[in-house]
Amino acid sequence: MPEFLEGLFSGSKQEKDVRELQQKILQNRKNHHLLVKLGDLLEKKGRRADALEAYREASGRFSRSGFLIQAIAVNKIILRLDPSQSQIQEHLASLYAERGISAWEGSGAGANPVLPVIPLFSDLKKDEFLRLMQKIQTRQFHPGEFPCRQGERGDCLFVISRGKVSIFREEAGKEKIFLNTLQEGDFFGEFAFFSQSPRTATVEALEEAEILEISKGDLDEVVREFPGVSRVLWNFYRERVADTLVATSALFRSFSPPERKRLLQMFIPQEFAAGALVLEEGQPGDSLYLIKKGEAEVFTRDVQGEILPLACLREGDFFGEISLITGRPRTASVKARQALELLRLQKDDFNEILKTHPEILTILEESLRYRLGNKLKALGVFRESPKKERIL
Repeated sequence: MPEFLEGLFSGSKQEKDVRELQQKILQNRKNHHLLVKLGDLLEKKGRRADALEAYREASGRFSRSGFLIQAIAVNKIILRLDPSQSQIQEHLASLYAERGISAWEGSGAGANPVLPVIPLFSDLKKDEFLRLMQKIQTRQFHPGEFPCRQGERGDCLFVISRGKVSIFREEAGKEKIFLNTLQEGDFFGEFAFFSQSPRTATVEALEEAEILEISKGDLDEVVREFPGVSRVLWNFYRERVADTLVATSALFRSFSPPERKRLLQMFIPQEFAAGALVLEEGQPGDSLYLIKKGEAEVFTRDVQGEILPLACLREGDFFGEISLITGRPRTASVKARQALELLRLQKDDFNEILKTHPEILTILEESLRYRLGNKLKALGVFRESPKKERIL
């Protein structure tokens, strides 16, 4: 038992609620949140020194177990009670700067495990990490409260240190559209934050939640002092956009988070300027494309060479599936209507994922029939026409 726990129950300090919580801590040694609750209880009772000891113990356990976000949240409480305790931030920054090297001398049987990679934070250098931690604010939310709402200005980035939240979208005259449930360690709000656009969804606390908040103004200050942080932020944004794009795509919605991570490693990013030709009708095709950002126009040409628009594709849409499935040349051309960011999946990788997710082929075959039907209509060729085989 830690010495500070033993000291809590000497003499007149024996209080029933504190003792009961102490017993829970001893029975649930991996539940470090109980130490935070103990600190909260002691602080309410005016026992500031004891509360600090409980919080310090919680911070140490969180950090040694790889729970960076939770350790940051507890450190903010410690610094509120005692601003002189800056060494706790130094220790945490050093721990993560070493990336998998034990923070304690003499690694061996008692060494810390390799620390997990935390999006955004783990890519920062020690000084950058320290400055960012100084800017982070903690906020508490009760069940039913809203950390952010759809339509609001997105000037803050959030990460959950405790609790769960629900993400949903609201449309006029329709029921709420549930999007996701997030928990400890998850980020949200990054799309509106980086694109400086209104929030596209509402976040509601499902239980008592503690959330770390980083404002754009504070982050801009960090970037001015450490310009290299902007690269880390941009990479974080691109990865989050790609992951969310895959998670919400009709093709890959059934993939688990580990499967999505593996899939993202297969994709090859490509960019095209507005007006650039991405695919040309009649050329061989062996890749599937997913639109990450921008718009693309799909078109064919009639016998006179006039352009016949077939579709306008946007973020989240895919194309290239017809040649990928049939092995025939491209049946239409695609050009960028505006600057276009794509994720390209090559045929060998596509065949590999079909082994575990054959349902993708069904979705693509439905798309193939629909898009070929659109082309036939645009050309004025009816389904029973003998010209159909030549066109397809």
